[in-house]
Amino acid sequence: MTYRTRIQVRRTLKTFALASLLGLATMGLSQCRLVGDTVTGVELESNGVNGRSECVQRCNDEYKAADKAEATRHAAALRACGTSRSCKDSENLTHKGNKAAIVDAMQECKRACYNEGSGNGGR
Repeated sequence: MTYRTRIQVRRTLKTFALASLLGLATMGLSQCRLVGDTVTGVELESNGVNGRSECVQRCNDEYKAADKAEATRHAAALRACGTSRSCKDSENLTHKGNKAAIVDAMQECKRACYNEGSGNGGR
């Protein structure tokens, strides 16, 4: 065999070996399956997310109940006032204040649901 022929044979064998290695790697890596566990450790449906949404739902439910109770109380108080204009004006001011307090309580409740980063930072 001549020197040139041996170089061509080596080059062909190297190319064939590299192509075979790449082919095997491609076949091996394409057989991966999805796993049930998260690779990064981040879960989209963690208890924290569900807990917050449940907390917000609870705040909304409490707001609706308080608002309904205030509306019922206000209607009864207006009926009790009869025809007295000053009584009705006073009751309307009380109702407005109570509604504002109910909204403030709902907002504070929701703020408490999103209490992220309130830890001591490892201290």
